[in-house]
Amino acid sequence: MDAKQMYAAARVINRKGLTGAAGTVIGVMIAIIVIVAVALPVVSDVVSSANQTGTTATILNLLPLFLGLAALVIVAALFS
Repeated sequence: MDAKQMYAAARVINRKGLTGAAGTVIGVMIAIIVIVAVALPVVSDVVSSANQTGTTATILNLLPLFLGLAALVIVAALFS
């Protein structure tokens, strides 16, 4: 392999790496938007409309918190 071929191969590898990183960032952004804009309001609405009391109500009220924590864990796992 001469220098031109090595340079061309390095450019392809760098380009693919950038595309992978950009794809990951876009995927994470879409996942966070879906969690924040769709899942959290739906879960909160369902939990508030369910007539539960006691321990069941406590656990159901924690579901939005767990969804938010899961979103943070997803972001941390992908960018660590």
